[in-house]
Amino acid sequence: MKPSLRTAMILVGSLLIGLAQAQSVALKDITIEPQADHWQVTPHYELTLSEAIVDAIQNGIEITFVSEMRLIAEKNWWPDQTLQRTLKHFEVHYFSLSNQYQLKQLDSGEKTFFMTLNGLLEQLTQKTTFNFKHQTGASAVEGRFYLDQRALPSTMQLPILFDPAWSLQSQPVRRRLPVAEKP
Repeated sequence: MKPSLRTAMILVGSLLIGLAQAQSVALKDITIEPQADHWQVTPHYELTLSEAIVDAIQNGIEITFVSEMRLIAEKNWWPDQTLQRTLKHFEVHYFSLSNQYQLKQLDSGEKTFFMTLNGLLEQLTQKTTFNFKHQTGASAVEGRFYLDQRALPSTMQLPILFDPAWSLQSQPVRRRLPVAEKP
């Protein structure tokens, strides 16, 4: 086999392995609805899980995701101030006997069942709401989403530490709060 053909085959193989492990999470939009005494904030994420994470879920390993939102007071010349920070922890379970997926919000104990993993992920990434009370000086909200590696079984934590298939984390995205209309 010629060296150039062999090199090309190695590169194509590496690319295919990279595509098989492809995963991503990105905060695409944040919907902010003003209410009487608070803002209702709904982040909208675009999430693609790696094959390793999907296999772990299918094999009964509980996977924990965290959705984080912060209420920010932006400062011109000083670092911004975090007025309120809220985390929502979600655990994903798969029950092989009933062939159902469960999304459990750890903070409230609320459980929802789904027939497909895609249905569960849609609920998780598009319909999670946060409520922030109106506060003086608040000017923006900032959100991010990530896989909680510390919640994995202890025997998995070290092997996946530097594995890109398990490093699922979005960059923080900020959105300005709507300006209140004066009567």
